[in-house]
Amino acid sequence: MPASTPLSLCACASFRRASRAVNHLYDLVLSPTRLKTSQFLVLRAIAEAGQIAHCDLARRFAASEETFSRRLGSARKAGWVQMTIDTRRRRIYCLTAHGQSLLENALPFWERAQERLRRQLGETDWCALTAFTDRVTAAALAAERAPARNTRLAPRPASMTWTMVKGGKLPQPARTADTASASVSQIA
Repeated sequence: MPASTPLSLCACASFRRASRAVNHLYDLVLSPTRLKTSQFLVLRAIAEAGQIAHCDLARRFAASEETFSRRLGSARKAGWVQMTIDTRRRRIYCLTAHGQSLLENALPFWERAQERLRRQLGETDWCALTAFTDRVTAAALAAERAPARNTRLAPRPASMTWTMVKGGKLPQPARTADTASASVSQIA
């Protein structure tokens, strides 16, 4: 097996670990409000926009529209948001009075979580955090759109050579004089 990047150096693992820790802190501090961090963020984004299209909300969080369909469906059932359809047939969301009240009550808890994390990070790291995460988000989105083949080199036993492997299929033997007549489908 070829050497790979240790998990401690993996950007995805590092960001997921940090994200879980930060979310846990905010969920813990928000617990008296009965809002989860993800719910608070959605309500706050809608409140800041006044009203916002479903697709724009998903884009703002660099998430899929399907993810926000579930979140907004729950918020609608809870009576926190209402939806209308605009002239372009987009779903537009705004806070209800109940959602606005819930957000206003949760805001001091959110600010408390922010202050606790800020104190632990220190002012320099706190200020660098948003700029850095914005750059990482932009880089990940650009990398997602970049043309690339999702293939890898697979090691071969001594009788095989290195070839490109797609979709996790088993390596195929290199063609030699005695295997040249065999088709790839027979080998795979």
